[in-house]
Amino acid sequence: MAAPPSAPRGRRHRDHRSVSPSPPALNPNDLIGNLLATLDRAGPPSLSKSRLWSIFEATKSRVAPSLKVWSFDELYHFRGYLAEAVFNAKIQGPMSTATLDQFLGEISRIVRERNGAQLQDYLVIEPPYRELYNKMIVEMRQSFPKGREDALEAKCSVLLPEARDGVDGASWTAFIKFIVQYFCFLKDVNIDNLLDTYNLLSELLQKCNSALSHPSLGIVILPTVISYSRTISRLAIGLDKQPGLIAHLTQQSTDEGGARETLPERAANILRQAFVTCLNDRSGAPSGISNGKPDGKKSGIYTIANLCLKILFQCRKTRNAEQIFANIYNQSPPLSIYSRAERVTYLYYLGRFLFQNNHFYRAQLALQQAYDDCHAPSLHQRRLILIYLIASNIILGRFPSAALLARPEAAGLAARFHPLCRTIAAGDIATFRCILALDAEHAPWFQHYRILLQLRNRCEPLVYRSLVRRVFVLAGNQGDLNARKAPTVDLHDVLRAARWLEQKALLPPGQHSTTTGAQWNGGKPGERHTNWIFMDVAQPQAAAPSALPVYIDPDFAGLPTAADPADADSDSDPDPDLALPRMLEVEALLSSLIAQGLLNGFISHRQRRFAIQGAKKKGALAAGFPPPWRVIGARCDGEVPGWRRDGAGLGAAMMQRFGGGGAALGGMVVNLSGARPVGVAGGV
Repeated sequence: MAAPPSAPRGRRHRDHRSVSPSPPALNPNDLIGNLLATLDRAGPPSLSKSRLWSIFEATKSRVAPSLKVWSFDELYHFRGYLAEAVFNAKIQGPMSTATLDQFLGEISRIVRERNGAQLQDYLVIEPPYRELYNKMIVEMRQSFPKGREDALEAKCSVLLPEARDGVDGASWTAFIKFIVQYFCFLKDVNIDNLLDTYNLLSELLQKCNSALSHPSLGIVILPTVISYSRTISRLAIGLDKQPGLIAHLTQQSTDEGGARETLPERAANILRQAFVTCLNDRSGAPSGISNGKPDGKKSGIYTIANLCLKILFQCRKTRNAEQIFANIYNQSPPLSIYSRAERVTYLYYLGRFLFQNNHFYRAQLALQQAYDDCHAPSLHQRRLILIYLIASNIILGRFPSAALLARPEAAGLAARFHPLCRTIAAGDIATFRCILALDAEHAPWFQHYRILLQLRNRCEPLVYRSLVRRVFVLAGNQGDLNARKAPTVDLHDVLRAARWLEQKALLPPGQHSTTTGAQWNGGKPGERHTNWIFMDVAQPQAAAPSALPVYIDPDFAGLPTAADPADADSDSDPDPDLALPRMLEVEALLSSLIAQGLLNGFISHRQRRFAIQGAKKKGALAAGFPPPWRVIGARCDGEVPGWRRDGAGLGAAMMQRFGGGGAALGGMVVNLSGARPVGVAGGV
């Protein structure tokens, strides 16, 4: 048998099925573009560049959906599928949009039935998408590439007659534009690029807000607005936590000058548009209530407001929340008719807003109601509310009980709040400053929840009140009730106690006391007062304390100090280099406590004594040192701005102040056509 012919000498047979070429590395986009151009020149008709790239994307999603980076070998094996797709496109001509037409038909039916919940289920924006949406995306990329949005809008206008014609002659063209933007979002979104996704979603939500403003059909799209608002709030907060992704935007805003609007602020402003639309809705009942529930678009007031507040508190732009609370207080239906989740969330943010603005009594009212309404299994939410509720009550002089701190949501709170409460009750100003120092053990935790400064500033008067009370118990004159002699406390004793504690807080680590010669245990954080930053601590410790220079402002140079014998209003300081309290400061401190109602009595400046009033009826301690919680609560009413209750609001509150029945007269119209001027007597 003859042998098979061999290949000619110098030439080797190449098997294209088993051997792949390995050219030098090139740009994958250039390779793909060259391949598409070559396939297009294979035969008529010629396809546009955008159509060719749409075919490539559709083929890639079908054959290699998980492939991110193209190599030459992968593209070489992929070219057969791509050639087949291009050939079919040339034979079929323009691609059919049957799936897109079917989808628009379903949207038209939903609008006709005014089924807002089903519309929300259809207009999904978060991947992964179902097969129906993937087919629709392929059709749109091939038939309506970028630049052909007008043709897509024309198709939507034809297939959505309910939106085109509207109701009672009012067309809903904003809905058609929204649907076009929705399709553009589906075919252009790239979830790997969060910033571009945020921009596309912002444009989509703005179109959605425009469709929401329709007087009669806008209610259909309200569930979709709420769903998209939740998505953009999560995305905006996520981007705010990753500043590297938006660093170029920050630099651009800095170069242009002026205040920079952050991405969360922009998202909050978009949500505020939907909030205002729902708040001003007049399509339902005048009161906004139907069968005990919110009517029309007013059902979305608190849901959208809570999302907006969540963004503002996350990016620490809480000042912008004031307008939301004011609008709800004046125009919203009562909060009680909304769901428990909406009530708890709104009162939580309202309480935090009032806490940051130093309205602690009103804050605890809102937070207490939120805590009472919150479900017991929701431990995380109850814990967040409880942290601010405890902080508000401590500032008001009411400490948490052991039973409250033993609850599951209060795990770990006793270790942070109990030492503070114990220090306030003891009047130990040095330990109080140590606990709330910026470098203290729990300071990062207090700063994380943004309650540190409020506790430091607002609890200090309570500490001094306890200090005066303790001095009275230990060294005060109990008086003689039969001789009508009031109980008193010597201000010199208060001054000595305050100086001793202040000296303990002021001395730096290792500094010796000039009075006792003993070394203070002042190395722990917070035992020094902030005034120590004005002292020169770089001097050798062996130097005499009197040699340490003290900073004196030039405007106060030459004035007598506390150690100057010429200062008759104060005792001489035990250490002239420490900024210790003087008698004048003690008198001013007690005068302030008396004015606030935390002390009941008067000061005898001549005798330097504080006298307690009403001791004959209640006893010295009960009369002279009333509980701060009762004092503050007695001068506050139960009205909380921003909390719309039944019959509450500006008009009802004013009528109640004037003695009228707000609930009975609210909304009534009084006819004054026959009223006479004031002072004119009627005819006989």
